[in-house]
Amino acid sequence: MKDGKKAGVVLGIGAAATGLFFALKAKAAPPIPPSDIILSNLNITPSEVYVGEALNISLMTQNIGGLTGSYEVVCQITYGGGVVKTMRKTVSLQPGESKSVSFTWTPSDPVGVQTSYQVSADGLTGTIIVHPTPEALFEVSNLVIDPAEVYVGEPVSISVTVTNVGNAAGSYEVECNIV
Repeated sequence: MKDGKKAGVVLGIGAAATGLFFALKAKAAPPIPPSDIILSNLNITPSEVYVGEALNISLMTQNIGGLTGSYEVVCQITYGGGVVKTMRKTVSLQPGESKSVSFTWTPSDPVGVQTSYQVSADGLTGTIIVHPTPEALFEVSNLVIDPAEVYVGEPVSISVTVTNVGNAAGSYEVECNIV
């Protein structure tokens, strides 16, 4: 009963002539606890990526209640106080059941510099580090002409040093113009 009082049933069996009477009281059944779904174990793999590389965000859901229930897991990625991405998945769980829920995110915005994004899902938080897209960047230096003076028709050796100062492999074509 809603007011917390015990419910009872009285059953009378008897005969007027003998005066025999039995009484039986029954208690109300305890309420069935509702579904109570909790989230835990936020995991981000890998926790550092380059722009354009996918990462996986996973967490565990568990129904610690007494009824089957559904829960919408909302995962948000934020940067500088603004929401960059919101992802949602609904999970249905039997009492006592646990399930993993996962999301995939690929940062696509050119950030230009290393950037930290915050991940949150129902009070669980984590951090993602996004590095700028790797690129080759070349510097040409140390021009050497040997010999420095020649007559027409004599061989000349011209060399330069090419250095990749970027953060990715690449190739560079050296062009030599003689005027």
